[in-house]
Amino acid sequence: MNKQVTGVTNLLVVATALAVGMLAGVAHGAEAPAQTVRFQDLNLNTDAGVQVLYKRIQGAANQVCGDVDGRDLVVARAHKACVDRAVADAVAAVNNQKMVAVAQVR
Repeated sequence: MNKQVTGVTNLLVVATALAVGMLAGVAHGAEAPAQTVRFQDLNLNTDAGVQVLYKRIQGAANQVCGDVDGRDLVVARAHKACVDRAVADAVAAVNNQKMVAVAQVR
């Protein structure tokens, strides 16, 4: 999972693992899909700021993991695993205890 957090620009890049990204149509050897999550407008010392960032991370993870047909259980499970991994990696990259607590509750 590729991710970056920079203190200056407050960007978080959420990307799928290539193996799971292939589920969304990424060819072998191609770059994994990624979505930039900006959070310079948020105060991560507040619960509200952390909640908003968590929702942004979830949205980005859903986008990079691709659309799924909910009727195919194998694909739905792979999509959920992809989203869960992308969110967990992004939360770890943010390195904020409030964010970790929110992620553990969900």
